Parts: sequence; structure tokens; C-alpha cells
Amino acid sequence: MLESLVWVFYFEWMRNVILRTISIVVGILAVVAATSRSTAEIYDASTFEPSPFICPSDHSTNLTVFLELQPGAEKVRLSIPRGYFDPLLKLRDDTTREGQVLRVHGERFTPWPPELLLKRQEGPYVGILLTDYRPMVTVAEHFATQVRGYTVADVPDFNAVDSILGLETLVSDAPPYRDPETSVYNDTELYISRNSSGQITDVITCKKPGSIPYPGCRHYMESPLVDFDIDYSLKLLPHWQHMSRNARAFVSCITSNFL
Repeated sequence: MLESLVWVFYFEWMRNVILRTISIVVGILAVVAATSRSTAEIYDASTFEPSPFICPSDHSTNLTVFLELQPGAEKVRLSIPRGYFDPLLKLRDDTTREGQVLRVHGERFTPWPPELLLKRQEGPYVGILLTDYRPMVTVAEHFATQVRGYTVADVPDFNAVDSILGLETLVSDAPPYRDPETSVYNDTELYISRNSSGQITDVITCKKPGSIPYPGCRHYMESPLVDFDIDYSLKLLPHWQHMSRNARAFVSCITSNFL
């Protein structure tokens, strides 16, 4: 009899523990869901106010960073205001790296406020990666083979048309690329921009709406000294020309001026 009572009390205790655990988990999920919704709704892209980037005149806080893009090649020297770096990143002057990420406010390309580093979805955050890429036409070809059912030999024609926002996008009867291992179709769109001579100057890949919680774009460009790409919300794609101009001005400023 005593043994039976012990088991009854044990099972009742376990039931209460399980119920409390479920309640806690449900509560956490509810908070996460509410936070995700509120975070997604905080930033309204219609409030975006673009303005031209101007090189800062005060260089007292600048850090010198060297990019070693190719083994044995001459390093690229950058002079960058400290505010563009992640404050948790302990960099010293004359540091050599293969690439560098900078954190930027997309409207004026000023440093992203450090107090908002954990809230990048709540504003026009732009990440800049300075590194070394292949020529833009090769970058476009690479993504074209992933986005559409092109082969590399077919891609140079691009079969592109002016589609949205002054950008060209690939059109093809071929289905989207499908991963042979997962059978998942590609969830990325590819856009390109050309200059008056027909050369590709910008390559932009964007996640399709609804593919992930916060779809974004990767915008690839090149400059005489360093290649780079910028990462921003899909909501800001209508401002791609502003992003392109300011990113180029910014990179020109830190790679060639005041060095």
C-alpha cells in the first residue's frame, strides 16, 4: 500500500513538472513570436531618407587596416574611422586581414550606432564587406547558374530585360535551380546593372519575400583597389542606386584619400 502511494505521489509530481515546463516553453515561444513581430514591424522603409556620403574631415580616430587580397600581392591600405567597426572587435593600427566587415547606417553611410548593433532589423542597417572578388561579369555568371537553369556557357548572353527599378533580371524558360541533394528550389532573385558601354557594374542577389524572416540583398561592386559587397534589407532594394553611389564614394574615401 505504501509503495503504491509513493508511485502515485511520484507520478503526480512528474505531471506537475511537465505541465510547468510546457507552460514555460509556451510562454517563451509567445514572447519570441511577439518580439519577432514587433521587430519586423518597427522599421518602415518608407521613412528612408537618403543623402550623399561625405568623407569625414576628422581623422583622429581612424584605424589603419591592410587587406592582403592575394598571397604575395601588394596590400591595400585602408584608413577607416573607428566607429565603423564592431565595438567588440579589438583591432590595432596596421592590422592585416583578408577581408573587413564594417557597420553602416544606410541613409548617410555614417557609422551604425553601437547601441543598435543587436537591433539591425529595426532600421536601415548596411553591412559592408571589403574583400577580393572576380570580375563582376564572372560574379553574375556564378549566381546565374544558381538562380536559373543556365549552364556557364549560356550565361554570357544573360537573356535579360529591364524589369524593375532600372535593373535587369534573368528571364528564362528554364526552371529555378534545384539543389540535387535537398530537392529545394532556389529562393534567390538575381539583378544586374550595366553602364552605358554595356559592362556589368552591379550584381545584386535578393532573397524572395517570405523565404526567410528577414529577406535581404547582397549588392556586389568593385573599385580600382578593392572589391566589396553591401548587405541590406530587401525593403531597401528600391534605393539600390543610392546604395551603389554611397558605397562607391565611401570605399573611395577610405582607400585613396588621406593616406
